[in-house]
Amino acid sequence: MYGLFHRASKAAVALPHVHFQPWLGSGYERGIAGRKVLVLGESHYCARTEDDVPEVTVNVIRDLLDPESEFEAYKNTYTKFERALAGTELDWTGKARLWNSVMFYNYVQTPLSGPRRAPSAEEFRSSETAFFEVLEHFRPDCVLVWGRRLYNALPQAGAQGEDLLLPDGGYQETWTYTLRDGYPVRLLPITHPSAGFTPSYWHKAIMSFINR
Repeated sequence: MYGLFHRASKAAVALPHVHFQPWLGSGYERGIAGRKVLVLGESHYCARTEDDVPEVTVNVIRDLLDPESEFEAYKNTYTKFERALAGTELDWTGKARLWNSVMFYNYVQTPLSGPRRAPSAEEFRSSETAFFEVLEHFRPDCVLVWGRRLYNALPQAGAQGEDLLLPDGGYQETWTYTLRDGYPVRLLPITHPSAGFTPSYWHKAIMSFINR
């Protein structure tokens, strides 16, 4: 399907604390502008018990990339993010190429009981070990964090990074985690693509961050 291939994730074997396995694009190692990029979402809502499966994140992206899949409102969020990352609207080939260039992982490792419920402090806290397993195993250079709520709930380990100059002249705080071998992983919080999100604005900010 339009050059879409999903490489089997190593996380299921190597990452015992990860429940929702990440989407790992076949071109993740090549990345974007030579940088490995992790796109970090917040959580999954599972309406039925049978929906709570390790492959749910992977299945979301597969469904997003299937031109024969029925449209659902949630896809607007991903489409706006695609435009921000690519800098343009994408056809199906472009969508496949983009998502195969990144990894996508939802931080909270337990399903939420309702579609508009925020994760609890305990649900955020209990997902920390899995998150660091993902960072150590896949070693992204850059992490694009969907939303201020998630960014503020991330582990306080690490240190504040250099502020990023934004297109409107303002500045955005960044964060850096240092892996066990000293490898730095840089994080940029962006407005959540579901609301109040301008793709052209964030394209400039994201590419400036990735190209540092």
